Amino acid sequence: MKRENKPAGAPCRRDVMLAAGGVAAGAMLASRAPAMAGAAKPATHTFALTFDGPGLTSLRASGDAFDTDYLEPGQTLGHVALAYRRDGGAPWRAIDTASLTPSRLDQPNAQSRMAEYEIIDESGPALGLTLRLGVADGDLAWQVALTNRTSAPLEIGDLALPLPFHTEFKAKQPATSAVLKHSFVSGHGSFLFWMRSNSVGPYLVMTPERETHFEYWQPRQGARQDSDSPVRPYRAYQVFIHAAATGEAMRAEGGRWRQPLTSLTLGADETRRFGARFTWAQDYAGVRDTLVAHGGIDVEVAQGMTLPTDLPGRIALRTLDTIGAIEAEYPDQTTILDLGIRNGRHIYELRFRRLGENLVTIRHGNGRATHLEFFATEPVETLIAKRAAFIAAHQHRDPAKWYNGLLAEWNQETQTLLGPDNYDRIKGWRIYEVSCDDPGLSKPAYLASKNAEHPVQAEVAALDDYVEHFVWGGLQRTTEEEDSYALYGIPDWKKNRDSADPGPKGRQHYWRPYDYPHIIAMYLGLYRVATRYPGITTRLDAATYLERAYGTTRALFTIPMKIEEWSAYETGFYNEVVIPELIDALDAAGKTAQAAELRGHWVRKVDFFVNGKPDLFGSEYPFDSTGFESTQALARYALDHAGQPGFPVTRTAARRFADAQIAANLFCRGTIEPAYYYLGSDYRAAGGDAFTLTYMAQMGGWALADHALNDAEDGRAHLRLAWTSFMSAWALVNSGTAESGYGYWYPGQANDGASGGGFEPASHGTTWLGQPHHRGSWYYSSESDLGFCGALRMAATLVSDDPVFGRFCFGGTLAEEDGWLKITPRDGVRRRLHARLQHARLARQRLDLEVQGARFARGESIAWHPADAHLRLTLDGEPQRQPPSLRLRGLPKGRYQVTGGGVLTVAGEAPWVTVALPAGVREVAVERM
Repeated sequence: MKRENKPAGAPCRRDVMLAAGGVAAGAMLASRAPAMAGAAKPATHTFALTFDGPGLTSLRASGDAFDTDYLEPGQTLGHVALAYRRDGGAPWRAIDTASLTPSRLDQPNAQSRMAEYEIIDESGPALGLTLRLGVADGDLAWQVALTNRTSAPLEIGDLALPLPFHTEFKAKQPATSAVLKHSFVSGHGSFLFWMRSNSVGPYLVMTPERETHFEYWQPRQGARQDSDSPVRPYRAYQVFIHAAATGEAMRAEGGRWRQPLTSLTLGADETRRFGARFTWAQDYAGVRDTLVAHGGIDVEVAQGMTLPTDLPGRIALRTLDTIGAIEAEYPDQTTILDLGIRNGRHIYELRFRRLGENLVTIRHGNGRATHLEFFATEPVETLIAKRAAFIAAHQHRDPAKWYNGLLAEWNQETQTLLGPDNYDRIKGWRIYEVSCDDPGLSKPAYLASKNAEHPVQAEVAALDDYVEHFVWGGLQRTTEEEDSYALYGIPDWKKNRDSADPGPKGRQHYWRPYDYPHIIAMYLGLYRVATRYPGITTRLDAATYLERAYGTTRALFTIPMKIEEWSAYETGFYNEVVIPELIDALDAAGKTAQAAELRGHWVRKVDFFVNGKPDLFGSEYPFDSTGFESTQALARYALDHAGQPGFPVTRTAARRFADAQIAANLFCRGTIEPAYYYLGSDYRAAGGDAFTLTYMAQMGGWALADHALNDAEDGRAHLRLAWTSFMSAWALVNSGTAESGYGYWYPGQANDGASGGGFEPASHGTTWLGQPHHRGSWYYSSESDLGFCGALRMAATLVSDDPVFGRFCFGGTLAEEDGWLKITPRDGVRRRLHARLQHARLARQRLDLEVQGARFARGESIAWHPADAHLRLTLDGEPQRQPPSLRLRGLPKGRYQVTGGGVLTVAGEAPWVTVALPAGVREVAVERM
């Protein structure tokens, strides 16, 4: 995806997420996604170091396939920053060794340095500080020794390690010159690692020594927040061993932090030592092994770290330490069960009853502690319903206003409804967020997608009001206008239509292709409502919704190119995954010519991504993570059609692209870091320091699930991460019971069902939208509903013989009896079941089941006997226009008797088979004859 042309002077938004980085096309295409489970490949690299004085100015891996310097040009690794005071009531004194000259500097060998500093204040000698940095036992060791030079106690309020790594992806630089940071700062089990965008090892891993813990961090400073913000002085990302002094200042600025922030009191002449080490690891599995070898904990998670109250989760802990206790922050509202040891891992089951953040502390070793942060939500089906009801209820309904029908933004903090007459705290060019672009258009896309699954008459009426009063003839040009179906962009359609400028900055400002798939998804969702549910009234007929979905898709591929030469074939767009479904719907409706036209556009896009030179991290901006739902959809289409006559993609090329884009998806996703706002979340260039749990957490999670279920040789580890991604961003939905205050982030019944646009992990700062934050969820929803669209597409109940946890049910509950698996779906949609079983002697068995024209009955179990190939399920019986049917894949070869559906013949395990069921049927059985 090359960077696209935009009109000169067009605002560039969200630079904070992207950090201005161009990634060269071919360089990021790894041949296969790195292993996430199994044996680690040994890292064979040593350290190639360049020192300048006491610190490092270059850090490379010897024999590396790519010339990557892990350090920021012009910066030095090896300094420390600290704060101390003699008197407990005195102000803190800040010291940074980068501004000091050592009293002694030694070079024990070419690969190490030792520096001593004497810190003196007006009262005399205060601190002795010794820093050692060098190669020891194959690792790069960093040691800090503090000695109290006074005759009285001395308090150390801060002790921080600045980490000036080259994490800024700049335009026109090689893709492998910068690295992305993954971090988990949470006690003695803390770690960080840095990796390149091509996912090729080695990865550089940092861990604290046994008697050292990390408790706080501050983000890198120096990259511009966005294109119109001031440039701030450079400050490296830094991790704190002690942070009481910084914590005081942080809280004075309104910051929040969940972990204890400590100080250290040194007695007279007392010396304390701290340390960290850097190690090369070849892949993800190597990172995990490094954590264990260095005294940390390798944490695996099943069900996710955002956990609904109706589902259990599990953690698996691999460590050389003895585990003393697993402590809940709210023990009376938490259940923790010790399930014993499996394959060298301690397994625990967790259930939370207190909604919101829940800290689980692992006590291990001799007085060591590691903190895991979970988030408890209401059941997923409740979240889906509440979010949709909230959107529909917050609509402008005033025929005198030009924005009548707008599905509005909401400020949870002040309980303010936004609109073009009240932008609230959104300033400057960012006001587009309220009515258009991805934030404004994500709400109708989600609302329509949700109602295609769970229809509610009032919500459908709200959508029809939006279409009639705001979209058709306003936001979208009608069939009576030139450039029919075009969608107006920022700042809003009214200003563009009324503009004196007839060109692309005014009356032709409908050239941004990202906007189109959201409206396509909206029309397709309404088409499904009209064709599925006889009890729901729609304002337009099904054929009109389908025609508009087709027209909007055609406009996507033609109008941006016509106006601005912006090719829709070379960039991945969120929500465009629905285009193949629209093509199928057109074919099914007999509109074969229209289906063929759109198929031609889609195949051309597949051809470019598979056979061209796409930049998988490109979008409107040089570095982004927004394409990975789209790239999996393109890979899916390529793999499913490769080898067919006239199709331009070979199976080898399709497989190569599929593996490359999944590796890229994993690269900018929390894969190991066990915190609910990291694990499964996508990362932008800030590497988890800002704007996590974005819409791409769940959209990219769908991609991981589709890859794991259909493409991966053994996708069980990916399946676990995919479900973690699915669950992750539901933490942004502010919902709850009356007893819990109707929501954790912004309590109050008026906010029940509202959503935050992202999560901010830093203690305080400013969001890319321009509002101050204090660690937590945004109070504006922004683009979050895009992610919930992806979650609806992915929602399924998954049974897996997980390599870590054994047989486990994601998105449901599982009971086993006499060879039967009794599976109760709780994924929020109740249409799909996938099972991946691993029997003795490596025999694998899978089952894929999808219900069409019905859904699994709430609270009822699906009974499956894998050995006998028998299946029994109960449908909800909700009236639909078409009789229900089952799509099945994975049944062993043979003939099956289906309740009310006659005899089904399965010729092989690979192809899908469909069987029609009688209208109104509830109890269904599929039994091998």
